[in-house]
Formats: sequence, C-alpha cells, structure tokens
Amino acid sequence: MSISDQIHHLFPEFYTVLILDNEVTLDAFITEPPVKWARLINHDGTYAFPNEYPTTLTKAESDREELNWDKVDLDILRKTLTDIDTAVDLVAIGNNASQGLPLAEALPPSLRESNAAIIYGTSLPEQPVYQALGYTKFCARDDLLKTITTTPRATDKEIALSFINTIEHNDQNYHTPWPPR
Repeated sequence: MSISDQIHHLFPEFYTVLILDNEVTLDAFITEPPVKWARLINHDGTYAFPNEYPTTLTKAESDREELNWDKVDLDILRKTLTDIDTAVDLVAIGNNASQGLPLAEALPPSLRESNAAIIYGTSLPEQPVYQALGYTKFCARDDLLKTITTTPRATDKEIALSFINTIEHNDQNYHTPWPPR
C-alpha cells in the first residue's frame, strides 16, 4: 500500500501532513492540544506504520520518538515519494542544510506548489533552488503548525502528522546523553 493510501486509511477525516525531517526536530511540532501522530518506518524497502501508532505528539512522546533511530535509505525514500498524491494534504520537507533537496526533487511536480512546503531551522539560503523546482511555501519548523491552521482546507479539520526520518542517527553519531533504553 502506498504512503498516501496508508495515511488516508489511518487518518481519513483529518488534514494530513507528511513530515520528512530529522527525528530530533520533533519538539517543533508539539502543540496544545496535541495532534495525532504516526511514524512511517522503512521495512525492507517499504514504508509502513508500526502497530503502536497513532499516538498524540506530546513532549514525552517527542522525547521517546527522538530515540527511534530508523535506518534511512534515501534512494528508497526518493523512489517512494514519486507515488505521493493529494490524499496527503501537505508534504513538509526539512531542509537540514540542503539535505532535503534530493527529496524535494523526488516529489511529483504537480504537488510542489499547493501540497508541499520546505521547512527549516532559522534560515533557508537554498530557497531560490527550491523555488526553481516549483516550491512556493517556506516556513520555519516552529511555524509549520501555525501556518497549517490558517490554510483554508485545514480550518475545519483536525491535523494529523505522519513522519519519516531522513537522517540516520545511532549510538556512534548522536551525542546527547539520554537515559538508557
């Protein structure tokens, strides 16, 4: 089943956002009241929701999610993105010092203007490159949910976030001290 079909099946009456970003950015998507949340994980070349989802994205959930270090295969993810359709209301691609550019290139051009946004930390020097690809929506990560709530299609629906990790962390490259798992 495609990512779009899975998201629509899990959240049929919601305004759905697929976030492609780094798991350590999740605190930016915490709001009150918390939104519905689900994480897609690559299992042998296919993205799927594990059984424990959906949940709500609280601070405690964000802290737990930051330690879910998914195996990341950008080639598989890029191939998978070519099948995304309008069943997903918005695809938010994390720039991460331009690491989101290959993902932005993979998203179908028909979705880039109205069903996609490029999100970033504090600045986006690569914005002209994304604009040349057809992207028109840009916002800081911390402003994504606020921006969505002003979108006409989203004003009468609850928001549901689906997430795919795009940067692989593990014990060798993640140096923040965390309590043992």
